[in-house]
Amino acid sequence: MDLKRNKKRQFFAGILFIFLLVFSNLLYSALPLEEKKEQNKAVKKNRLTFLPIIYYTPETKIAGGVGGLYYFRTSKGDLKSRPSSILMDFVYTGMKQVLLEFYPDIYIDSGKYHLMGTLFYKKYTEKFFGIGNTTSDDMEEDYNFRVARLDLSFLRKVSEKLYFGIQYEFEYNKITSVEEGGLLERLDIIGSEGGTASGIGAVLNWDSRNNIFFPTQGSFYQISTKFFKQAFGSSYNFNRFNLDFRKYFPIFSSQALVLQGYANLITGNPPFQLLSLLGGQNFMRGYYKGRHRDKNMLALQMEYRFPVWWRLGFVGFFGFGEVAEKLSQFRINNFKFTGGWGIRYKISREEGTNLRLDFGFGKGTVGVYVTVKEAF
Repeated sequence: MDLKRNKKRQFFAGILFIFLLVFSNLLYSALPLEEKKEQNKAVKKNRLTFLPIIYYTPETKIAGGVGGLYYFRTSKGDLKSRPSSILMDFVYTGMKQVLLEFYPDIYIDSGKYHLMGTLFYKKYTEKFFGIGNTTSDDMEEDYNFRVARLDLSFLRKVSEKLYFGIQYEFEYNKITSVEEGGLLERLDIIGSEGGTASGIGAVLNWDSRNNIFFPTQGSFYQISTKFFKQAFGSSYNFNRFNLDFRKYFPIFSSQALVLQGYANLITGNPPFQLLSLLGGQNFMRGYYKGRHRDKNMLALQMEYRFPVWWRLGFVGFFGFGEVAEKLSQFRINNFKFTGGWGIRYKISREEGTNLRLDFGFGKGTVGVYVTVKEAF
């Protein structure tokens, strides 16, 4: 039964990807010749694009809505500066989830300052499998919740590639329903009654990527920490330390090998919603996001990217990761493995934004993802 279901998912995702590819082509073909010429020039002008949204992930099933993506540069005439972008969307999913999202990523004064953030509201349904690295599929239970989240970072350039700044994160979570007889109904798991998380911290970035949307060379290193305290308005007391190291190796003229090492380490008593989550469209593709969760997570991912023809590209990826309550509990033989492949369609040649279709395979699980931008 699972094999048939996975084949149906793959077939449906492939049809969906082809539809989006054809739709993007028709949209581009419908533009006047003069406008096409303007778009094919070096990015000298701002661009605002409104498009219908349709995608598929294991967490949402099919999802549709409307969104807008605004590319711009804050310094006129400075074509060497990083492009800024604002992404906004409204989405309704096959799981009856509602998402309203706003993602600013702004470089100010020729990149001297960098403001990035997340602001969203979700009316959501998720699966909970308990906490730990060895939970079984039999523990699966659904729960419904509403969440409002604000996550902002403001950084200043210290040197050519180095940024340092402050962060603030706020999340209000209200659980609206849980399964009878499930773990969350007992109310002995932190966060099962809902609450507020509010934390302040610092972040240090080293960024030498040649493109922020589809990098093929350079590196991105980020170290960040946040402290969630009652003094900041938080219902919980915990600390989070995060490491995100990415290296992009150019191969031949247009291919790239990409490596990512990731660690999310938490001390104190966080709610289960903000534990380290293994799985999803960015980490350990193939596993349901949050299939395994605990205080700490270590993961290593690699991806090989190469163009095939015209705007089409292909990727192969592999990764392994694990969650644990304590660092001393990590064991090599407990790490989960995932691998897969994907197709890329370049939506914007100027900025390098891709539409992506990924098939991820873990132990006894398959994830199919149709979305935009790269996993890392």
